[in-house]
Amino acid sequence: MPIVPLELIEDILRRLPVKSLKRFRAVAKSWCSLIDSENFIKLHLRQSLVTNSNRHLILGGLGLYSVDLDLLDKAHVITTPFYYKSVDGICNSCNGIVLVMSEPPVLWNPFSREYKILPNCSVELPTPLESYSKTVYGFGYDSRNDDYKVVRVVEFRHRLSYMWLASETTIYSLKSNSWRRIEDFPYPLPLLRGNWRVHVNGSLHTVVENPDDIGALRIMAFSLQTEKHCEVMMPLRIRIGYYDVSTDMLGGCLCLVCTNGSRVVIWIMKEYGVEESWIKLLSISRSTLEYNHFVKPLAYSRDGVKVLLNCDDKRLVWYDLRTKAVDNVSIDGLPFVFYAEFCVESLVSLNGRDEAKTQGQDKKKEKMKNKRDDFLSEGFKLVL
Repeated sequence: MPIVPLELIEDILRRLPVKSLKRFRAVAKSWCSLIDSENFIKLHLRQSLVTNSNRHLILGGLGLYSVDLDLLDKAHVITTPFYYKSVDGICNSCNGIVLVMSEPPVLWNPFSREYKILPNCSVELPTPLESYSKTVYGFGYDSRNDDYKVVRVVEFRHRLSYMWLASETTIYSLKSNSWRRIEDFPYPLPLLRGNWRVHVNGSLHTVVENPDDIGALRIMAFSLQTEKHCEVMMPLRIRIGYYDVSTDMLGGCLCLVCTNGSRVVIWIMKEYGVEESWIKLLSISRSTLEYNHFVKPLAYSRDGVKVLLNCDDKRLVWYDLRTKAVDNVSIDGLPFVFYAEFCVESLVSLNGRDEAKTQGQDKKKEKMKNKRDDFLSEGFKLVL
């Protein structure tokens, strides 16, 4: 029987979902070494991103669910290997890793089931008088240092006026498994629901008010590589005075979602950092969407002609970019309210530490130690 070259085996394996790859690690030691290698993990992720395969929606809120984006037929309940309260949400996903907004937050790969509970991070600044604090998290990938980072911003606002007073910023590195203080943010973040989830091109993005021009808005980016702030230019032809404006991500590109009482308009930056690459992706009347107050783009269809939209965190619809038609998506088991995030399957390891497995190994070692002590105590009549 002819031997299949390892290069061909690798080419086949990198097209498979994570569940199959985890099983195939038991086929042979060479397969296990290949699948666990850093090079293969990156090739598998790149293959999925380029071919738009192995794509899912991760739904948070009232429990956790996974929906296959190519099927959109059923919401599958996910049982986490860590404690998850039903009120917890999810921030965003990056390369198959999800930031779960529990206390403390958890980095989790729902496909390999590895997870990392973030260490505690206390607030150093004293809370100003007549104020309250609000904590916002962001998560992304630092490609320069091959590191995953979580940014934590604790804002202090006046209890009555909600005016921004100050903030404290810390950043978590998965490589070092530790937090450290960095320069505090020079601007207030929007009143978000605890997460700051727009990660594009190694930076976290948000729309903030321009302090030099009251009522004017600008897009600010925080680079996870340089840990510096910079401004991303708005579309040239946008009329933001009539809209509520927020940032989002679609197909790996930065988006601007503009909503008012009558329309939803989504702009997309096709080439990051190039102001002229902004294009108006879609413009939909609210009556077409049944007057939803909240619209979020999630993903393109495999052929790229439709956009999946989350409406009010209660239903999903396909919007056809050619015909302008809107079709409701019916999914069995979909909770009546949810947060939805796009997520691609990956083998990305959280420092190679599977908490569940490690805890099991620790318990096994402790049990063996107790048996050994019992044996010595009985055999040699020693008091241990």
